[in-house]
Amino acid sequence: MGDPQSSTGAPRAPEASAAALPLHEGIVRVKVPGEKILPFLARVSLFKNAPKEVVTKVSTLLQGLECADGSEVVSAGKVNDGLGILFSGKAQVLLPSAGGELVPVEELVPGDHFGEVGAVLGKPSPYFVIATDVSRVLWLPAAILQGMMGSVPAVSEALAKGLGERVVAFAGIERHGSLELMTDIEAELLQAVEPVVEGIGPQAALPVADMSGMISFAEVRDFDLSPTVLAMVPTKLIRSFRLLPVKLAGNLLTIAMVNPRDNAALAELKRTLQTVQIAPVAIGLEDFNSALVRLKLLDDSGPKKSGGPRINPDSFQFETIAEQDRAGDARAVGDDAIRLVNRIIAAGLEREASDIHLEPTTQGFRVRFRVNGLLQDWTEPIPASTSLKGVTARIKVLAGLDITERRLPQDGRIGVTAGKREIDLRVSTLPANRGEKIALRILEAAGSTRALEQIFLEPGVLAAARKALNRPYGGIIIAGPTGSGKTSSLYALLNERKVTRPDTNIMMVEDPIEYRLAGVTQVQVNAAAGLGFAQVLRSMLRQDPDVIVVGEMRDEDTAQIALQAAMTGHLLLTSLHANHGLAALQRLENLGAGRALVAQSIHLVLVQRLVRKLCSACRKLEPPAPALLESLVARKIVDKGQQTLPRAVGCDACAGTGYVGRAAVVEALQITDAVREAIAADRPLPDVHNIARESRALVPFIDYARHLLQKQIISASEVLLSLAD
Repeated sequence: MGDPQSSTGAPRAPEASAAALPLHEGIVRVKVPGEKILPFLARVSLFKNAPKEVVTKVSTLLQGLECADGSEVVSAGKVNDGLGILFSGKAQVLLPSAGGELVPVEELVPGDHFGEVGAVLGKPSPYFVIATDVSRVLWLPAAILQGMMGSVPAVSEALAKGLGERVVAFAGIERHGSLELMTDIEAELLQAVEPVVEGIGPQAALPVADMSGMISFAEVRDFDLSPTVLAMVPTKLIRSFRLLPVKLAGNLLTIAMVNPRDNAALAELKRTLQTVQIAPVAIGLEDFNSALVRLKLLDDSGPKKSGGPRINPDSFQFETIAEQDRAGDARAVGDDAIRLVNRIIAAGLEREASDIHLEPTTQGFRVRFRVNGLLQDWTEPIPASTSLKGVTARIKVLAGLDITERRLPQDGRIGVTAGKREIDLRVSTLPANRGEKIALRILEAAGSTRALEQIFLEPGVLAAARKALNRPYGGIIIAGPTGSGKTSSLYALLNERKVTRPDTNIMMVEDPIEYRLAGVTQVQVNAAAGLGFAQVLRSMLRQDPDVIVVGEMRDEDTAQIALQAAMTGHLLLTSLHANHGLAALQRLENLGAGRALVAQSIHLVLVQRLVRKLCSACRKLEPPAPALLESLVARKIVDKGQQTLPRAVGCDACAGTGYVGRAAVVEALQITDAVREAIAADRPLPDVHNIARESRALVPFIDYARHLLQKQIISASEVLLSLAD
C-alpha cells in the first residue's frame, strides 16, 4: 500500500498540483490523451530504449502545457518541479550572462527535454527555457522521474547522456563568454549528472566538477528586508553595482548581487563596511530591478545611512490640494502645522506602520504608530507653537472634511504621492473630551499584491487556495477579526487569478475601495445615492463577469445574490467576520442563506489571525521555559522532550524588537463531498467539524501554527497567542 511504484517500475501519479506545473503568464494547462502521445513518446531519446510497458504507463502520467510564443517555461534561479519534453513548436535555452543579458545556447525541437536540475536535484535552474513559437510541452513531475531513475536504467542512461551533451555545449559557450559564470552553470549541471549515473553503474560515470566556491542563486522575496539593513549600504552603491543588502546575522551581511563575482563591487563594499563580513548571493536582473521599484531606490528618497530621514516630508504631493491653494492653507492653519503633519506621515511610512493615531491629552496631544500590530509612541518633539486644533484642521483640509464641524465624527481620504509611492490615507475623526482624536489608516497599492507563497506558508493550505482559485465557479471566503489581513489575502488571491488567467473579466464591489487594481472593474458603494452591495451585484451579473469580488458580506440580499452567483458559474471571492471555519458558515446562515445553498456554493473557507514574525537575523534556538513548554505540550503542539524552540532576541535589523513583519496563522476548511453532504443534511456543526477533521478537509489553527513554529517563522509565545479564544 505504501509502495509508490507500479509493477512496471514507473511510479503512480501523484495528486495533481498546480504548484508542480510552470503556469506562468502565457502558459495554460491542457488535456493530454495518452493514446495520442504514445507513438511520439516511444521515439524521444529519453524513452526510446525503455520497456514498452514503462512508456505506456508514463504516457498516462504526463501533464500537458500549451505555451504562447515568448512564454517562460523554465526560469533561471527558480526550481522547476519536473522535466519538460517539447511535443510541438520550438523553444530556446538561454543563459543569463554576468551583465544580465541572455545568451542563446541551444535550440529545442520536438522530442528534446529540459529542466534536469530542478527535476533531479530540486535546485534552481541555471538557465531559461523560452518558447519561440506557439508550443506544447509534456510535463513529467519530478517525483515520477526520480522513481524511474532507480528502476529503469535506460531512462537514467538517456538522462545522463543528455546532461553530458548540455555540459559540453555550455563549455563551448564558456570560451566566448564569462568564464566564471559558465563554470558555475557547468558545475550545477554536472552535479545533476552525479545522482543519475549512480543509478546506472560506473560504466557510464562522468567527471563531476568541484562545487567549492559556488554562489547560490536566490530571490529578493526570500529575505525579510529591513530598512536598517538596507540603510547600511549607500543608495548610490546599490544602483551602481546592482546589489542589495538583504540579511544581517551577527557580523555577517548577505548581499544579493546581479553579478556576485564583481570584484570591484566587493572591494567597495569591504571598504565601506569594514565591521562586517560580506556573503554574496546571486539574484536575477529583473528581480533586482523590481526590488528597486518596490523599495523606492530609483531616486534619492530611498534608505540612506542611519540617522538621516529616508522620506523627505517636503516632497509630498496631496491629491486634494492644488499648488495655488497652499498659501491659503498656510494662513488658515499655520506653517508649523503643515510641516508637522508632513513629518508625522513621513514617520509612519518609514516605520511601515498600518495606522497613525493623534490623541488629545491634558498637555496637548500625542502621536502613536501601529507597527506589526503594536502601538509605538513617537518620541520626536512637537513644537510648542503647534496645537492639536491646527493639526486637525490641516488633516481635515487635506481630506476634504468640514473644519468647522467638531461635534460629529467625520470620515475622509487623503491621496499622497511620496517620490514614486502612491499612498492612500483613510481619515477618521472622533470628538473626545479633550478634543478630536484622529486615526489615519495607511494603504499602499504596491504592497497589496503579494504572492500567495508569502501569505499562506503551509503547503497544504497554499495548495487548497490555488485549487479553489483555479475552479471556474464556487465561493472562497476569507474570514477573521478586524485587522487580521483579510483584505491583503483577498487582493493576493485576486492578483494571482488575474495574472494566471488574464482572459478573465473581474468585477469588484467594495465600501470603500481599498486599492486601485489595474485590469479589475471596481465599484464603490454609495449608500446616499441608494447604491448598495445588492444593487451593484445585480447589475454586475448582467456584465458577463467570470470573477465576482464582494468586499464584505453584510446583509441578507448580498449573501443570497452572491452565493447563487457562485453556484451558477461564477467564481466568488468575499470576506466575513468570523473566528473559525464553521463560524463563517454559521454567519452565512445568520444572513439568511440556507444550508443547501451554502453547501453547494462554497468551496473553501480561510480564517486567519496575524502574529509577529521572528527576525531571521537574530532569532535563536534555546531551551524553553518550563511553564511555556507545559502550555505547548498541553495543547499537543510539541512533545514533552522538546529541547529547543525559536526565541526573539533583538538586533539592529529589527530595531531591537526581535520581530520583523507579521504572518497569518490560518485555518482552512475545504468543502469536500463528505463535508458538503453533512452541511446539506443539517448535521450539527460539531459533527461537520469531526467529519472535516477525519477526512483531512480541515487544517486547524493548531496544525498551521505548529508548522510555523517548526520552520522558526514565529516564536512559541506567538503560537499560544494565535490559539487563544
